[in-house]
Amino acid sequence: MNKRYQVFVSSTYLDLSEERAEVMQALLELDCMLAGMELFPAANEQQWNWIKKVINESDYYLVILGGRYGTLSEETGMSYTEMEYRYALEIGKPAIAFLHEDPAKIELGKSEQTDQSKKKFAQFRDYLQQRLCKYWNSPADLGAKVSRSITQLIKHHPTQGWVRSSDLAEESLKEILELRNRVAELQEKLHKAGLERPVGIDSLARGKDKFESTFSFDTKKPKVGKTGITYWTKGEEADHSVTTSWDNLFSYLGPQLITPISEYQVVGRLNRFLESRSKRELAERFPEDKIEQIRIYSDSFDKIKIQLRALRLIAVTDGDKWTLTPYGDNYVTKLLAVHRPRQDAPADVPVAASRRRKRG
Repeated sequence: MNKRYQVFVSSTYLDLSEERAEVMQALLELDCMLAGMELFPAANEQQWNWIKKVINESDYYLVILGGRYGTLSEETGMSYTEMEYRYALEIGKPAIAFLHEDPAKIELGKSEQTDQSKKKFAQFRDYLQQRLCKYWNSPADLGAKVSRSITQLIKHHPTQGWVRSSDLAEESLKEILELRNRVAELQEKLHKAGLERPVGIDSLARGKDKFESTFSFDTKKPKVGKTGITYWTKGEEADHSVTTSWDNLFSYLGPQLITPISEYQVVGRLNRFLESRSKRELAERFPEDKIEQIRIYSDSFDKIKIQLRALRLIAVTDGDKWTLTPYGDNYVTKLLAVHRPRQDAPADVPVAASRRRKRG
């Protein structure tokens, strides 16, 4: 059967127009269907669910990184380019990244300007380099490498693809049904394995062990106008960190995961956790300023995500949904459940007070 494959292409928009044109030409020559680049030139929170749907429907995913990090989501503090890439990995989409081989040579107008943006860009580039990636130095070079890479992905990671309904023979329909049943069986086995206590959990940082999370935030400074009215002006973007325990964090996050929520919502919840734990320190550091837009850094977010999964406290399902495992549900219940007073304490009398009376 003749198949066509849908490829989702993610990139920043204005700085990579020539590169996108070369990629588009390369994919069209391979009879691939394109999704991504031109459909969402100005991504926003309302479009995010639609973007995820298109990634779900695509067979392959590729991301192009030049010198820009991209437009930030107000909710997560990540660029939409990074959010798309992470989502593609979460749902197991065959993916490859194409990175400019020397970002220092990219012209100034197509590169990040602020220290914070440069830092986010560098962290994202490092993250991409930990997985399958290629390097390019010109639009033509990029187009050629995309063509070869997609050909290899199709060869080594075949997917369902798209075919005309008239081409589907009865034998093919039966094969698809068998494969779907096999996938369901494997998913059931994976779920049952997740109920078991993980081997080596006692050697992992957990409970009251401390760890540090870093985040960025914006400040607004007060200014008195000619009429005597105070208004707020844009200040600086700065960094801060919070040290807490795994139990403290999980006590805050766990109840929200009783019902599955998206990773997008988890990031927002973690941002509020960091805000609540750093409010006093930030008030002392910036006594006259407003603190806004607290955004956890991706490396801190990844550390939390990996550790909670290693401890089998959470599971990630349906692409990007976080939820408690049975073990995690039991654990957070023990952390937060209200306990009865000691049996030797009189009713309605705190235990400490009871002890004092006995000693007297």
